[in-house]
Amino acid sequence: MQENGYPYSGIQLINLLEKQHQARSQSDLFKKGTFTLTWRAKVGSFPHPDIETIVSAGEPCGAWKPTSGRPEAKRNVGANLEQMPVLPLNGYIPGSAIRGLVRAWAKKRPDILPRMQELLGYQENDNTIRAGKIEFLDAWSEQPTQLTLDIVNPQQPFQVYHEGQSTPLSFYTLGNGKDSVSVTVAIRGIPHRATPGEVEEVWEWVQQALSLYGVGSRTASGYGSINVDSISKPTLDPGWARKTFEFTLYSQGCAGADMRTPELRPTHWRGWLRSWILRFLLGVMSQDDAQATVGELLGVLEPESRLGCVRLQMVDGKPWGKRSEDYPNFYTWKGQLQLSAPKTILSQIILPIVQFAVMVGGVGRGWRRPLHIFQMNNGQDAARGSYLTLKQSVKKPGAKKSELKLYGLPIKSESWDSMYQGWLEAVRQHWSNRVISSHPNPVAEVFSPATCAVYAVPGPVEEPISREYFTWEFTNPQDTRGDGINLIYQPVYKRKPDVGGLAASGGNSHCSWVSIRRVNIPHKEEDTNCQEIVCLFMGGKTPQSQHLRSQFLQDLAKIPGAVHLLGVQPANSN
Repeated sequence: MQENGYPYSGIQLINLLEKQHQARSQSDLFKKGTFTLTWRAKVGSFPHPDIETIVSAGEPCGAWKPTSGRPEAKRNVGANLEQMPVLPLNGYIPGSAIRGLVRAWAKKRPDILPRMQELLGYQENDNTIRAGKIEFLDAWSEQPTQLTLDIVNPQQPFQVYHEGQSTPLSFYTLGNGKDSVSVTVAIRGIPHRATPGEVEEVWEWVQQALSLYGVGSRTASGYGSINVDSISKPTLDPGWARKTFEFTLYSQGCAGADMRTPELRPTHWRGWLRSWILRFLLGVMSQDDAQATVGELLGVLEPESRLGCVRLQMVDGKPWGKRSEDYPNFYTWKGQLQLSAPKTILSQIILPIVQFAVMVGGVGRGWRRPLHIFQMNNGQDAARGSYLTLKQSVKKPGAKKSELKLYGLPIKSESWDSMYQGWLEAVRQHWSNRVISSHPNPVAEVFSPATCAVYAVPGPVEEPISREYFTWEFTNPQDTRGDGINLIYQPVYKRKPDVGGLAASGGNSHCSWVSIRRVNIPHKEEDTNCQEIVCLFMGGKTPQSQHLRSQFLQDLAKIPGAVHLLGVQPANSN
């Protein structure tokens, strides 16, 4: 096999070592298998096939930020996309990375830990190193696979604190985010030290660890997901639980490094979850404590790197990124979202937040608006917003099969209040020393009964899209909107940074302080088949102030058929 004029030697060493073991009649000390990398992995690469210099997958595009002795910063995403969308470097998974994650997997299992140390080696307290019996080989793709441009876009300051638009950063990964990559993983026992049974034992660990964790860095954000054919459901870490949702997302179009190519990424979900956890915690903790708690849950890089305890994985399904049949175009993604964490953290802290988040917004680009037709200044129609549903599998008592049920909350204020109070009590139990009874409302998006207002309002009359045919049901822009969107589009609020936001203005862009989501629940009083959930973040303003957000709150409450679900109400409200 040739690649750039050179023979592709990626998996040749694995094959030659296997033949060597067979020639020595020790084939039972060698194990290999082909696994599937389902999404990008942050792993290593070789600059050339004829030398042994190893570089990090992310290194060719520069440091994350200027540091002492390294004044250069990462080139911006646009420049890299134009000059180097693909690096002429073949990616691989270092054997040390596989060995490390197997050790991490075993350390969480007390019954396996002593055996792991015996077979993989360990370092004693006096720094004496005890050698192991099993060697881990570098894993290479079956076909030469170069590194492709990827993006990380820190959104927390912009999305939650309204401090200005962030600058995307770029790096390179194994995998392009679309096509799966087949990789050959192998281990071998050291002759005259390891037995075939010990090799088989470690191979089972390898399969479990790869299937459960993935490989490389940022695996908790969905990077490096590995599919192992022999394991349909890996055993979770002791004390952990997993929640699997079936999701459907109709969107104006999410993207990665290339804004022209629609792409839904696990990091879209990670950013969605992280920002919502922060919004909730800012309502009950100081800003420093809220950010520290988010770091404990989801991990943090700065000022000091910390591992989180919540893992996220996205599994794509069909259709995936399907484009609508008519104009303006929207896109459809269907798949699974998997969240795993320690049982109490998942059930008491994370999942209640997810229930609220899925009721008041979407995910990815345009998540603050329901999917609707928007007329631009040039008179052309365009799609705006998103429509997200999460479904969970529910089995009723006595039923033979489980059914998929929508995940969320009823349109009843008592349900919203009860869910929030239950979440608050759980937070008090987990972080009693951080929860405070009262503090100045930060100028940020804070989700709590004292810092936001949530209402359900009528409309649109019908669901704007046909789910069966992936087309717009109505071509008149007005017919795709409910009373919440109609209110935010009033001249007094539209493109106003204090309420409606100001998109696509470069460094002067502002997020909207209002999130609006359509739910397909009929409004009985106003005779509409849909409703819109409108969430107004007060951003430190009170209903009694003369601020534009307080005026929006008054107008929102006056909409015929509006139902107050949670949070503050106008000053003159009964």
